[in-house]
Amino acid sequence: MAGVRPSRRPTQADVARLAGVSPGVVSAVINGRHDGGVIRASAETAQRVMDAVRKLGYVPNVAARNLAGGRNNIIGVFTYEAVFPTDQLNFYHGFLIGVEEAVEELDANLLLFTGSRGSGRRRSIYKNGVNSLQVADGAIMLGQDEDRQELAALVASRFPVVYIGHRELPAGELSYVTADYAEATARLVHRCAELGHQRLVLLRGDDDAESVLARQSGYFTACQENSVIESGAVHRVGADGPAPELLRSLLDQGVTCVVTDDASHAESVYRQAIDSGLRVPDDVSVVSLGDYAGMRPADPSITSLLTPRREMGAAAVRLLAELLATPEGGKPRQTILACGLREGETLAPRRS
Repeated sequence: MAGVRPSRRPTQADVARLAGVSPGVVSAVINGRHDGGVIRASAETAQRVMDAVRKLGYVPNVAARNLAGGRNNIIGVFTYEAVFPTDQLNFYHGFLIGVEEAVEELDANLLLFTGSRGSGRRRSIYKNGVNSLQVADGAIMLGQDEDRQELAALVASRFPVVYIGHRELPAGELSYVTADYAEATARLVHRCAELGHQRLVLLRGDDDAESVLARQSGYFTACQENSVIESGAVHRVGADGPAPELLRSLLDQGVTCVVTDDASHAESVYRQAIDSGLRVPDDVSVVSLGDYAGMRPADPSITSLLTPRREMGAAAVRLLAELLATPEGGKPRQTILACGLREGETLAPRRS
């Protein structure tokens, strides 16, 4: 079948033209009334209609017909991974609270997309080739393990979407809200230098996500700008964290401050140091560029950056509202928020 997906939301009339049938046949097929009602359609015709539905990404939108401007007053939230329900200590809790509060301020409704699974167990935006998010006016997206090809297709379709977190796409530009990890990292590294730490090391995960690269960039920048810092090495560590022998080797090389891009890695370094009979921060300082979503009473109070999760969630909704106010595909926009700092108890002046 010829034809391309229109930039606006497809209608039943678009489906009818592509399938070569009347709008009444389209309505009957979509509503499952084509084999015994007033309007009848053969199996071949019904298949042609459903092929057109998938090709155009059409989603029935009954409520929108009754609202001025064709809006449902619904904001969607989609994740590729399970994040609902969540408690206060969960990584995503702050983001979701911010989203909910901002949606309430807009006097809109929030719709959580949790059942859009593709052929496997992974969630998909285009389930069976149809954009399942279109029941909402626009969507907030968050989480990891995203399908960037799907995101690129979503951007190309001009469906309003804002990602919580910096995401670069293979084609097109995505609207997103992120934190200024590079600036915050540089600020924290400068503070380490002010406390006399001359030999630092950054332990970073194998992930090359934009947020990880931004932290690494801020780390390198600060190390190069600071004449006090003699060494600012980088070591990659796996998901299980740094091996004990790595910490021993780094300390033998004169490292006095260990910086990690992950809060769990920072806790691992802290525990290894304590188990080795070292005192933190007297013998070695530990700093994290990733923060705990919530601190349990038994957690070490590690000096770390604070991601403005709640503010990012709210900012994503406000940015989406701006996009919705400029139909026909307003230009992609980005919002960057400053990080905070948890003082913690694991960073102290270098011992002479």
